[in-house]
Amino acid sequence: MSTAEAVQSSAKGLSVRDYIDALVNIIRSPAGFYAETRQEEGYRKPATFLCISAVFFATVSMSYFYDNSATMGFIYLANALFMPILAAVFTFILVGMTPGTRATFPQIFSVYAYASGAVMVVSWIPALGTVFELLRAALVTVGLVKACGMGWIRSLCCVALTALLLLCFFWSLAPVLIDIKTMLSSL
Repeated sequence: MSTAEAVQSSAKGLSVRDYIDALVNIIRSPAGFYAETRQEEGYRKPATFLCISAVFFATVSMSYFYDNSATMGFIYLANALFMPILAAVFTFILVGMTPGTRATFPQIFSVYAYASGAVMVVSWIPALGTVFELLRAALVTVGLVKACGMGWIRSLCCVALTALLLLCFFWSLAPVLIDIKTMLSSL
C-alpha cells in the first residue's frame, strides 16, 4: 500500500474487515503491525479500534457477570475507554521528561489503543486477567519501540513507570471518592 493509500485509508476510519485484520496482525506480529502504524496520523483508526473492543468487552462483562446491569456495563465501558487514554497521557509526560526520542501523543495513544483493544477481546475472562495485563504491557513495549522509535530499555521503563503512576493516581483518588460517597449519602 502506498503512502497516499494509507493516508486515505486512515482518513476513512476503520471497517469491520480492518478491525479484524488489525486484531489478527497485532497478535500475529506486534512488531510488524506497529512498524506499519508508525505512518498513521490522527486518532480515528486507533480510537475506533479501541471503541469497538471496549463495547464488546463491556457487553460481554455486563451480560455474563452482572445479569445485564446497564450501570455496570456503562462503568466497564467507561473504564475500558478511559484507562488507555490515561496511560497514554502518563507515558507521553514521561517521554517528554526524558531526553532522546520525541514521540507525539497520537503515536503513543495509538500504541495504547491498539494494545488495549486487542487484549480486551479476551480479557473479560476473570482467570486470565493477570496474564492479559502482562500481554498488554508487552504489546505496549513493542509498540513504543516500533511505532515511536524508542529504545527497549526506555520503553520498558516507561511502561513500568506508567503502571506505577496509575496505581498511585488511583490510590490517591480513593479517599476523595470515599468522602464524596459519604457526602452524597448524607443528603
